[in-house]
Amino acid sequence: MAVRRSRNGFVLIATSIALTLLLALAALGIDLGRMYVIRAELQSFTDAAALSAALELDGSGAGIANARAGAGRLAMGPHAMRFDLGAEPITNIETSFSADGKMWEQRPLQPGEAHFVRVTVTEPAPLIFLRIFQPVTRTNISAVSVAAKVEDQARLMQ
Repeated sequence: MAVRRSRNGFVLIATSIALTLLLALAALGIDLGRMYVIRAELQSFTDAAALSAALELDGSGAGIANARAGAGRLAMGPHAMRFDLGAEPITNIETSFSADGKMWEQRPLQPGEAHFVRVTVTEPAPLIFLRIFQPVTRTNISAVSVAAKVEDQARLMQ
């Protein structure tokens, strides 16, 4: 009987350790999955915003202003794109322009040379279970898209 009693104790300890590890992996999966969904939502937004902004480029300073407004227009209004499963508004939008797709400027010196537009969004994603391992409650997630104006069309480049 002494042998049987020691086995019962081992099973209890092994089950407790396994259950703890399983719960930790499930918690990690939930937080990482949520970050993946937020990243996908932000990427969808930047793709649409870059295409919208590229359509506004017409070679003038007003075209640059319209492109910047076009990128932000998708984040405002009753049908605004949102992130975190539609719970949070997208607010941190950066728009920059380039003539060759390599050197990016917030305000291009020659508006007629701006053929590329890059939209970058960085938003804080809440952490629920990963707080156990890190003292932070949020982590930043970014998405970037580049679009070009080709004749009368916009083309997503990146």
